[in-house]
Amino acid sequence: MDRRAVYGPRDGTVLSQQLQHRSDDIPEGDIDVVLQAKRADGVFWNYFKDHDMHVRVLDVLHQIGFYGVYRCGRLVYDCHLITALVERWRPETHTFHFRVGEATITLEDVQIIWALPIDGLPVTGLDIERSTEEWQIYCREYLGFSPDEEAFKGSRLHTHAIMNFIRTVEITHDTPRPTVVQYTRCIAMLLGGLMCPDSSGNMVPLLYLSKLEEINTARNYSWGSAVLAFLYRELCHASLKGKAAIGGALQLLQAQLHRTVRTTVRVIRDILDNMQEDQFIWQPYDMDSDRIMAYAADFTPELWRSTCPLIFYAIVEIHHPERVLRQFGMRQNIPEMPDSRDMTLHQISRKARTGTDWGVQHILHIRRWQRRRDTIVNRPPISNERHTERGYSEWYNNITRRFVSSSTSRRVESGYQPGDGCMRDIVAEQIQALRLSNQPRPTDVEGLSRLLDIYDATLDNICHCPSTAYTPQDYYVPQPSQQDDWFQSAPYMPSHAESYSAHVDLDLGLGVNQPYAPEYNVSPIPFPSFSAYRDQVESSSATTSSRLHINDDDDDNEQDEPTQNIVEEIRRPRRQRHRRNCGTGGHF
Repeated sequence: MDRRAVYGPRDGTVLSQQLQHRSDDIPEGDIDVVLQAKRADGVFWNYFKDHDMHVRVLDVLHQIGFYGVYRCGRLVYDCHLITALVERWRPETHTFHFRVGEATITLEDVQIIWALPIDGLPVTGLDIERSTEEWQIYCREYLGFSPDEEAFKGSRLHTHAIMNFIRTVEITHDTPRPTVVQYTRCIAMLLGGLMCPDSSGNMVPLLYLSKLEEINTARNYSWGSAVLAFLYRELCHASLKGKAAIGGALQLLQAQLHRTVRTTVRVIRDILDNMQEDQFIWQPYDMDSDRIMAYAADFTPELWRSTCPLIFYAIVEIHHPERVLRQFGMRQNIPEMPDSRDMTLHQISRKARTGTDWGVQHILHIRRWQRRRDTIVNRPPISNERHTERGYSEWYNNITRRFVSSSTSRRVESGYQPGDGCMRDIVAEQIQALRLSNQPRPTDVEGLSRLLDIYDATLDNICHCPSTAYTPQDYYVPQPSQQDDWFQSAPYMPSHAESYSAHVDLDLGLGVNQPYAPEYNVSPIPFPSFSAYRDQVESSSATTSSRLHINDDDDDNEQDEPTQNIVEEIRRPRRQRHRRNCGTGGHF
């Protein structure tokens, strides 16, 4: 069986890098590989869970445009969910290729979720080369302290050095303004460990501190496009074969497809493989809500639809709203072919390029950014339930990677058994082909009419059958890997029963039961429950429709026994063992 004909892309002109993509290895058996999510903001939240930030510091944070990042707080990353999404990210288009179409994180998401400014100067310039002693002097002037030599690694500074200084400073109403500003710059640097974390997980670059030297002009930079550029670059790199980790603003990614229960990458992958048109909400934000309207003056919604370069020093990635028009309430047409030259931008980095003036290196892209208002996409709005232009669905199904899960022709030894979606589609297409092959014949023949009815009924049943048509074997759920997240033991966290289950409830947005930090960790914008993707992984047995539901509350002893019973029910029945035969061939 030709794998490309089943999984896609059948036409490789758009997704030209499939052989290098991590999804290409999954049918061969790499079904449990999970990416490690990198971040460098842990020490920050560990401190401020017990310490209120002074109003004067919050005022400066708002002045530079980072206040919304602080108010949103820290989201515990789900590496299984992130991995399943990265498997559908395509570096050729900078979009996720779902069964229902392309979708992506846009400038709209960055501005609404984190309230970062997106209109302004690109975050770029000279990558200054300094000695450790020069960096110490620089930090003394702009951060208020001189770190030890051991705290530096090139132009990066250890987060613990910044936190050690913050612990020694107490901001009051009488604190001099310069001290408040220096303290706030330290906060901004630590928040950078959430917005643009590198691979270290405990260091932050001093590169963009130069944009915070003048607090009064810091908001003039497009921080939102810089953060999105960094996230795109990390997604593109992590989507390649052999990559083990991912950085970037993954909180934006997880907020867009967040689920209310933890489960394995196999289950999420299979759910995405079986996604239907009515299970994805393209416009999740309530733009008419009072709280969003209160921030409308700071928004630049026209730029959300700009096809433009996103720039962050060495990084340049292209924003493609024309490929995800349904996210802006417009009918999706067949987009143009991606520019192959954009792929070469992925090879440009700061590595061994200290001293480079990226404002000169990327001058052509900076000029494109300056013309960002000339490239705003406009298309007819969605009307009469028509979301796409004629021919789009056929084109998309031909050029996309339709399935990621391994097919059911290959069983794994234990755990969730993925992959029935692609096999179901194969059968459905064969039935459709049989039906079409009989179209030219006279439809008044009684036998042929009955045959066509059988084809139609079978095709309908296959297309709407439950996601899992077999009993899973030895279902298991691994324990969360974030052992140092203070959310898991914080006494002030809201109590809610979060369940492990084969029924995965995905919310496109920040759900009310997501383990955010206390009161100050409230987004500046309300995020209603998007209820974007709800699917059920159920048994298709004719005698039962029960679903797996395992409570994850280890302290609730009352749940232990029923949980065990349910797990036993879904396992394969115990084999009936007989006494060993005598070996003569005549044993009865």
